[in-house]
Amino acid sequence: MTTANAFKPLSKEDLADVLGVSIRTIENWVNEGILPAPTKLGNRVYWHPNTFYSWLDRRLSPDAAEAPGSHATEQEPVRTKLKVRGQSLTEKTELEKVRNRTQAQLDALMA
Repeated sequence: MTTANAFKPLSKEDLADVLGVSIRTIENWVNEGILPAPTKLGNRVYWHPNTFYSWLDRRLSPDAAEAPGSHATEQEPVRTKLKVRGQSLTEKTELEKVRNRTQAQLDALMA
């Protein structure tokens, strides 16, 4: 007889508790692609524990920062040229600023 290991799907609240952030931050991180996308069941969303904890393991792994193509190298700021009153300015877009700020918060939590 085979026994299946039962698991409890993780909700936004569960992820927020594990990571020590607000539910809104979880929503933002999903929208920005920082967290893996959840699966919708009814009117709620859930993560399979293996999906979430394997993501967290990859993020916290010391090898993640050194691996080629890792998320750490993807965070290089992308700059765009803007012309304002005839002057050329190099500036990050608002989305890039938010992503960098959110990534810094996530890195601080995981440190």
